[in-house]
Amino acid sequence: MQKLLCLSIILCFLLVNSANSEFLPEDNSAEFGLKYGESITGMPPSKPKIDGKLDDWRYAVWVAFDSEKELHRGKGSWKGKDDLTMTWSTMYDEKNFYFAAAVMDDIFAPAANAAEPWLGDTIFLYVDWEKLRAGVPVFKPNFARINNKALVTDYSAVINQNVPNSDIAITPTPELGEGGMIYEVAMPFDWITKENIENGSEIGFTPGYEEGTDNPEKRAEIVFMCWNGLNPDDSANLGTLKFTGPLAVNSKGKLAITWGQLKNPDR
Repeated sequence: MQKLLCLSIILCFLLVNSANSEFLPEDNSAEFGLKYGESITGMPPSKPKIDGKLDDWRYAVWVAFDSEKELHRGKGSWKGKDDLTMTWSTMYDEKNFYFAAAVMDDIFAPAANAAEPWLGDTIFLYVDWEKLRAGVPVFKPNFARINNKALVTDYSAVINQNVPNSDIAITPTPELGEGGMIYEVAMPFDWITKENIENGSEIGFTPGYEEGTDNPEKRAEIVFMCWNGLNPDDSANLGTLKFTGPLAVNSKGKLAITWGQLKNPDR
């Protein structure tokens, strides 16, 4: 009887501890039959809270930049996944476009000046809303944590003055390394595009992780990661992001949809 009681207590403890533990993502894109350079963005069951925690993102599609293939710069100095890995995802609803990233990093070295975030650790998004595959991406926001403050800056060709007012959280996360960070941001569609983005839309897209053109870590070569390791300021080099509806979750708690089903919804 005492053994049974002890086992029950241990089981309850494990269940509570599991329920309270914060979610840290892993790349799950292969489970959806996605090709390299493709991802899915779906509608969450409820609006995510922008708090630097990713519990609202448990059922999202995650992509990891964790290999030399993603290195636009830094092939001579990147030391592997523990040195720098960015695992990222997107979601959307009728009003907002959401982006989140879990960055595994041994050293976080942000810029000192908020007007020059690219001098230190920071994330850019490169977005071609019409998927023209030509010219520079029309939307280019930046997310940075400078002087312990999370900032959004718009570096698009046509700047919207409201974009810096987007909700953002950038939170130190030791589980991701000494310099590990979680990024989470919500940007209203009205501020970032004139296109009608809906279920079935496809856009050119890639995040880019910049370790700083000022080389704060004093590397032999500064590191920049993005899809394909190609210059993301050329829209021809961007990946594809497909917008779908609510993502169904199966009995095992995993998304019950594939890229093939998205491309052929009548099958």
